[in-house]
Amino acid sequence: MCRWVAYAGPEIYLEDLIFHQEHSIVSQSLAATQSAWVTNGDGFGVAWYTQRTTPGLFKDVLPAWNDANLRSIAAHIRTRLFFAHVRATTGTAVNRSNCHPFIWQNWTFMHNGKIGNWHDCRKDVEDLIDHVHYPHREGTTDSEALFLVALSKGLIHDPIAAMQATLRDVTKIMDSHQADEPMRISCALTNGREIWAFRYSSDDQSPSMYFGSPHTRASETRTNPITTIASEPSDSDAAHWFKVEERTGVHWTEHGLEHFKINI
Repeated sequence: MCRWVAYAGPEIYLEDLIFHQEHSIVSQSLAATQSAWVTNGDGFGVAWYTQRTTPGLFKDVLPAWNDANLRSIAAHIRTRLFFAHVRATTGTAVNRSNCHPFIWQNWTFMHNGKIGNWHDCRKDVEDLIDHVHYPHREGTTDSEALFLVALSKGLIHDPIAAMQATLRDVTKIMDSHQADEPMRISCALTNGREIWAFRYSSDDQSPSMYFGSPHTRASETRTNPITTIASEPSDSDAAHWFKVEERTGVHWTEHGLEHFKINI
């Protein structure tokens, strides 16, 4: 499995969440507390938004805790919205193309979990990707495939409906292959202004997900006090964090955070 964090709010340095937390995403790459995989050292990635139309992206196959370049750019890049991900592969190769986040135009996606029996289901799932988006398939992960299928189903117009349609169709494919492994999804996506996050599984054992307001060095305040959605809390202050329940999603905007049910 993997660990991830999504931030949106007052401008901060990447290092404020990636490194400078009691239980930062980098420390989770070495010692996660709410994952079956304690170590998430099969690569990492960061995507951040500025005034440009598309996000910046930095990915590598080194463990996040051992990459001096990540530490350097995190200390110098300021942003109001970014995604960071540390990877533990569930069977696909350790290479840069398989590292999260994945980007298409102004959209960014990252995922923790799996499609059950992926190697059996892969061809049928990839067949759901339309001709517009299939040329952007660079890696071999189920995560990238989920993103491209959702884009094919209208993600940019209705992210919630597109993700639910994607999960329904993938469930049918798993059933047709008599998959004996579950589908487990904890994922987030953004267009650079809003964030949608989904927690779903076929066996009610979804990877963990929280939202909250950890302390950062931000010099301003915003209307929405919630700034972070993450696999695990980045500090031990329980007042900062709230759990996202099974088969539930959250939608972040600058005005607040709303919950929605995932109906498959």
